[in-house]
Amino acid sequence: MKTPQNALEACWDLPADPEAVGKARGLAREVLAAWDMSSVEKNVTMVVSELVSNAILHGKAPITLALYMYGRVVRGEVTDHSAGWPNPVPAGPEEEHGRGLAIVTAYADRWGVVPASEGKPADGKIVWFVCAEWRSR
Repeated sequence: MKTPQNALEACWDLPADPEAVGKARGLAREVLAAWDMSSVEKNVTMVVSELVSNAILHGKAPITLALYMYGRVVRGEVTDHSAGWPNPVPAGPEEEHGRGLAIVTAYADRWGVVPASEGKPADGKIVWFVCAEWRSR
């Protein structure tokens, strides 16, 4: 997916460490406030938390978080360098894991996965999502 030319953007490299999840949420909050997009903060931070967590648990460093704003829409991308793609699994009530992609589906307007380098899936993947202001109100 191409990001429109008039988009604002912010990008961070994150360590493959569980503490990076809280850092990613904080970075997202800061940039959304600067962009006057606090209306999507809850949705974006929930999705960022889940995707960064998944990249740390199941992906391969380096991990990158990028946010773009165009119009009143925020697009996010979490990139890691694992060839494995997200695979939703059903989670029972006693399971500790398995709800992340259901949370992403609930909070994002849409999401998907593309290769990080076209034609080179072994170079990793980008899990992207979109949160629009009109949905968050």
